[in-house]
Amino acid sequence: MKRQFTPFLIVVLIVLIALPANVLGDAGVLLPRDKQQPDPAILSLAEMEITIRIDNGDARVFVREIFANHTPRIEEGTYIFALPSRATVSDFGVWDGPVRIPAVILERKRASEIYNALKQQSIDPGLLEMGERGADEARRSNIFSAKITPILAYGTKRLEIEYHESIPVENLKSYFALPLHPDAYHAQVAEKLTIHFELDSAHAIRIFQLGGKTYPLKLEENGPHAARGTFEGQHVLLGEDFSASYELDAARADKASVLAYRNPESAQPSPTEMSPKPNVPEPGFFETQALLGLGTAPAAEAPAASATAQHVAPKTIVLLFDTSLSMQWDKLERSYAALERTLHSLKPEDRFNLLLFNTEISQFQPSPVAADSATVEKALNFVRATRLRGGTDLQEALKQGLAQCASKNSTNPHLLLLSDGGATRGIVQNGKLAAWYANEWKKLPPAERPRTYIFGVGDDANLPLLKLLVRNDGVLESVLSTEPVDFKLDSFLSKIGRSPVGQLAMNASPQATVNLVYPLQDTAFAGSMASWVGQYQQPAQGVTFDVRGVRDGQPFDLHESVDLPAKSLDHPQLPRLWARARVDALLEKIERDGEDQASIDEIIRLSRQYKFVTPYTSFLAVPRALLRPRVIRPGDPVLRVRTDESIVSVVALFPFGLTQKLRYLPQEDIWETRFFAPGDMRDGTYNVRLVLRDKLGHTYREAKSFVIASTPPTVRIRLDRTRFHRGEAVALKVNASESTRTLVARLEGADSAFLRWNQQAGANTGEIIVPGGMPAGKYQLTVTAEDVAHNTGSQEVQIEVVP
Repeated sequence: MKRQFTPFLIVVLIVLIALPANVLGDAGVLLPRDKQQPDPAILSLAEMEITIRIDNGDARVFVREIFANHTPRIEEGTYIFALPSRATVSDFGVWDGPVRIPAVILERKRASEIYNALKQQSIDPGLLEMGERGADEARRSNIFSAKITPILAYGTKRLEIEYHESIPVENLKSYFALPLHPDAYHAQVAEKLTIHFELDSAHAIRIFQLGGKTYPLKLEENGPHAARGTFEGQHVLLGEDFSASYELDAARADKASVLAYRNPESAQPSPTEMSPKPNVPEPGFFETQALLGLGTAPAAEAPAASATAQHVAPKTIVLLFDTSLSMQWDKLERSYAALERTLHSLKPEDRFNLLLFNTEISQFQPSPVAADSATVEKALNFVRATRLRGGTDLQEALKQGLAQCASKNSTNPHLLLLSDGGATRGIVQNGKLAAWYANEWKKLPPAERPRTYIFGVGDDANLPLLKLLVRNDGVLESVLSTEPVDFKLDSFLSKIGRSPVGQLAMNASPQATVNLVYPLQDTAFAGSMASWVGQYQQPAQGVTFDVRGVRDGQPFDLHESVDLPAKSLDHPQLPRLWARARVDALLEKIERDGEDQASIDEIIRLSRQYKFVTPYTSFLAVPRALLRPRVIRPGDPVLRVRTDESIVSVVALFPFGLTQKLRYLPQEDIWETRFFAPGDMRDGTYNVRLVLRDKLGHTYREAKSFVIASTPPTVRIRLDRTRFHRGEAVALKVNASESTRTLVARLEGADSAFLRWNQQAGANTGEIIVPGGMPAGKYQLTVTAEDVAHNTGSQEVQIEVVP
């Protein structure tokens, strides 16, 4: 018998509600009050309009939604929008009848003060922040929610959100996805759906493709530098993501291009003022892009093949796999998929070792071993037999990983970290931990220094730390719970064993023409796009931009000569792109060296001027729409509450009669208590009431929920046949209990397959590929279901593999 609840709840006075534990975050979902799934009988999606414009790697996505209330009473709902990992919100607005209420950027502390003042006046303001636990945690969530109220009886509510996303080029390919497919919720139906799509590229496009079949664009243009199309549909089931991919022409690679934007009529604020001064014109902005070819690969070869066809010397990979409690659910699924793909990609002449880490470190072998198929399978079984537990001693994991890379039988070492980066033991401060690792890495002889590859997982991944760690000759990729993992994982794995472009730099001549130039990528590989953004104060003619580097041991030099115009409005994203790069540089400085007021002031000024959220600023929408990021931290049986500093007492009233006073932990600035649910409580969702009292004696009440679940899910597998040839796909149809959160199919020697709900099939579907080298015989195919409380159930079926 297993009893589980949503165990880590954080409550801030600026937050009115908490999301249920199975929320993965979907784009544009509105949950009715007290519901954990969309209910079109109460609130339906009457209209959705999406406008996507990709301008040379910068995607601007604008989403307008109208929800209809089908009840005779005033409703409220929770609006949830999931952002891709490289995206930042640039606008949000709600409509009060015919009036649009836009969000404005304010300094974080000031926004909270205004919010609380309005709330005490019974006005329902909206607040959008990058985190609700202070600036230290504010860069770890890309899922936002809003309390939308009131939605009038038989009325409608209109919401608008805009974000910008950076679209990278990897192996000469780019991929864009808008997360419409629900991972945690039933699919919505849009009574009317319109999608406008535009793509512009200064570099020649060889192939443009749309993903899926649900949103077939009517292409009005599909040429070498642009693609445009529109989709219009009625009663559209949002059952899959909208996605598009395009491949750049390899024959026209190794070329630099320069984009420019300057609006002489625009003014900028002075460093000490927040209002624009008309006599201070805004500078011009430019972006230099260098499309790096595939080097020594034959030009006629397909880009994806040529990127991996280059000779790669035998390598040693030491994998650090995070098994702490913070890695539950989607983090575990995605990190395990990356581990499995990595191990199966190794050649017999490669060597590897696997270290599982939480509070303690568990080694698969004392030192790296040959990567033959039998040993790889044993390593995967080693992982499957392990349970998540404890905290995260990332420092010790890195220390032992470096020691493994320096062992006698290690050649061409690589250190691969699969984690969310949330250190809780050893050194935990980002700057100090990164400095320690850099120092330990430099102590090793050059031949023993591993390339540091990190695959960050989760909506709260500690990206500031992970970015600092890969400064040591490394590569970082991260994926959110709502993002398709395949493109990012393929790109990440294709770089293992390959050398990044060395000594990469961009220079302008005359040098004094430009200033404040920042790179947009930490590292670049053959087949990728390297970019820099900067400012220019005055228009200039004949400015030469040179991009130099070393690829496959050979130097290259790309040139482009352009005029920096007095006025050009063609690429309006450039000012914001530059400001974001400047803020990222300042945030990294703060992460490394600590806060200073000048950096904080500049971050706030740039955030307000160019309208994006940072750890030091917030979007505030008045009078409605409460925005907050998702906060879910599964772990120990503990209720944790973060409050405003004026709160002096917190009491929890549990539904089974327990009244528990929470204890304040000053080191963590949090209130905490432990509780255990009685064994006779039935499965279901229960509310716990919180009573908060401030210094003036005012009382506030909040209601939070937890889940009791003890019944394991049931699984029923349906196969069309049971005999398969090597290399064939086994098509799976699986029905499972309604409480099921994940379904995973496994077959010995094959990559695991995650099954997803298919409304048309009335079942969860997917496929698993029979390995080409699998001996003939009978094998057990297992499908395992896990629910939100981590109860598991499974079913096995026997299949026969024939030659």
